[in-house]
Amino acid sequence: MADQVTFSEEQQSFVDDLVGRARVKAREKAEADAAAHISKDREVAERAALIAEKKWQELAEMHQARVKELEPFEASAKEYGKLVENMLEVKVKALGKAAKKAMEALPDSMTVTDKLAWLNENEELFQATGDGVGTPARSTAKKPGGDVKAAWGRMGKPRL
Repeated sequence: MADQVTFSEEQQSFVDDLVGRARVKAREKAEADAAAHISKDREVAERAALIAEKKWQELAEMHQARVKELEPFEASAKEYGKLVENMLEVKVKALGKAAKKAMEALPDSMTVTDKLAWLNENEELFQATGDGVGTPARSTAKKPGGDVKAAWGRMGKPRL
């Protein structure tokens, strides 16, 4: 028989809370995805109807209106993307070689904003304190223990 994992009441409550939040987030994402698909399906159906009716001019006008609607957002998105990349680069340089090595080890699937958020959350790992003699002591900004939720967060996602 497989070993059973038992949790304290506080740990079980924390796990239940995590699972509940994950379910809510998944439901919200599914609803948003469904709404996007419905909108997309409606747009595709509209285009198909126009093509079937050979209303090419109306279809072209719809497309052109949509392009004009999105053009300002494209420029802003590119600017914000460059800004976030620059913020990440400056932060990595400020934290040193260890932070650069950690950034290179992160998965390529992470976006630049995800990487910056990860670095902000784990910044204390790269900040050594000490008098310059011997092994530097790590920052004590976040002390382990006491707070179970924080300890679980540092351990990563629990396997359930």
